[in-house]
Amino acid sequence: MPVTFEIYREGQRLSEFSLAGAVAMGPESVPVQADLSFENSLLIVNRPDTSATGVAVLWDMGSPGAFFLETTRLMPRERPYNLNVELARFRLMKIVQKQEDWNLFDFAKAEKFGPKFHEAQQIFAEALGKLDEPADAAVLADMALTMAVELSEEIGAFHSDLLIQRRRANGAFVRHVVGCNIDPTVQNEKYRETLSGNADYAIIPMSWRKLEPQEHKFDTAAVDEWIELLSKKRVPIIAGPLIQLDEKNLPDWMFIWEHDFDSIRELAYEYVQRIVQRYRKAVSMWNIVAGLHTNGAFSLSFEQIIELTRLLVSQVKALLPNTRTLITITQPFGEYHARKTPSVPPLLYAEMVAQAGINFEAFGLEIEMGVPSPGRFTRDLFQLSCLLDKFSGFGRPLFLTAVGVPGRGTPDPSDLSDGRLDPSRGGRWRRPWDPQLQAEWMEAFYHLALSKPYVESIAWSNLADLHPSLPAGGLLDDVLRPKPAFLKLQEMREKFHSWHGRKGS
Repeated sequence: MPVTFEIYREGQRLSEFSLAGAVAMGPESVPVQADLSFENSLLIVNRPDTSATGVAVLWDMGSPGAFFLETTRLMPRERPYNLNVELARFRLMKIVQKQEDWNLFDFAKAEKFGPKFHEAQQIFAEALGKLDEPADAAVLADMALTMAVELSEEIGAFHSDLLIQRRRANGAFVRHVVGCNIDPTVQNEKYRETLSGNADYAIIPMSWRKLEPQEHKFDTAAVDEWIELLSKKRVPIIAGPLIQLDEKNLPDWMFIWEHDFDSIRELAYEYVQRIVQRYRKAVSMWNIVAGLHTNGAFSLSFEQIIELTRLLVSQVKALLPNTRTLITITQPFGEYHARKTPSVPPLLYAEMVAQAGINFEAFGLEIEMGVPSPGRFTRDLFQLSCLLDKFSGFGRPLFLTAVGVPGRGTPDPSDLSDGRLDPSRGGRWRRPWDPQLQAEWMEAFYHLALSKPYVESIAWSNLADLHPSLPAGGLLDDVLRPKPAFLKLQEMREKFHSWHGRKGS
């Protein structure tokens, strides 16, 4: 029997609803495989078993934003659930949980949040009392959800303020906090100078597809130039990811080995050997693998994913025993796991590599939002804070290696999707994305992330709007003029440097 939901908007039951990006949710907010459909004015979540199941959907809340929100897990029954009510129930439950995790119940200054939370609870209780009048219940639940989302961001910001001041007082900020990803194919002098003078470090992608477009034939000229420039400027370099097994980063000639793990392993080993040997003197840290857990292009077993991770990290350590290494988590909310192909939930992969005796120094984490593609629908800041908290127990620092949101609310023909990604369909934070909002989000998120004592540094995804990964996702526009996000980043960089006890770059 499926789990079904009625959906209401301003008290009217919907006969149409977009399921773009929607996924079924299992325990611990891990997406699970299920068939989702909207038929006869019902959202239907059909799983092969009768386990309790929730659903996550893009939900437009009006002025607070449009976010990818989830319900509680629910048992199948004949009578449909009220989606509005279940979305509100989950957020209120999560607020209680995080207040306990963050030790805010006994913190005097947090008492100011009590009345607003109590009011949201009262409105939600009224909604529960009207479940036999589902349209009225939905109106009340929408009010409770709006209050809960706004309150949860306020509580998250309050908690961040506490932690960042503690971190500042303890002198716990590292020297190189603010980084940026560069596009090695861009050889513009102004682009180069802007990066070298306005970032603490640079991330240089090492796309297998671009560096070895034909087997045993390498094209490293563009990367060579960047490595030489940054070395002269004494800008630290994080290189990689070296191995990312998805269609965007794999050479075409690799796909003939799709079902031959031994060949995949051997070829990956050879590529890593070649690249690490070539740049060993210039690179400060190696991002060795990224997104292996998603099985983006191949269908590796869990054991093969862990084996390949261990092999490649061990290989780099054998070549450079003292170098620092990263293992990177992509799509950290795990929507890919709802696909039919084998994959590993992101937190399970992180837990396994942390406990498997693999000799790596830190996790990398990619967080890009604001477009309608798996893993990149918009989440609110409270959701992002909860995500980062999940990495606190792994005993490794966390590097945010690719962070970004769009700088426009319409498709960008020049981005990597060639304009196929429409930010208006990927959710929003407060209002439609624009250059100023991009800067505001950056400031709020950097403050939140760097309040976590295990987050070491943050790198923005795109330096400029030259084939960015997100629509207008760069710090500079397409003619390399600074955008508000660039100016905000420099302002924050100065602040973080002063907290570390130094000024300037």
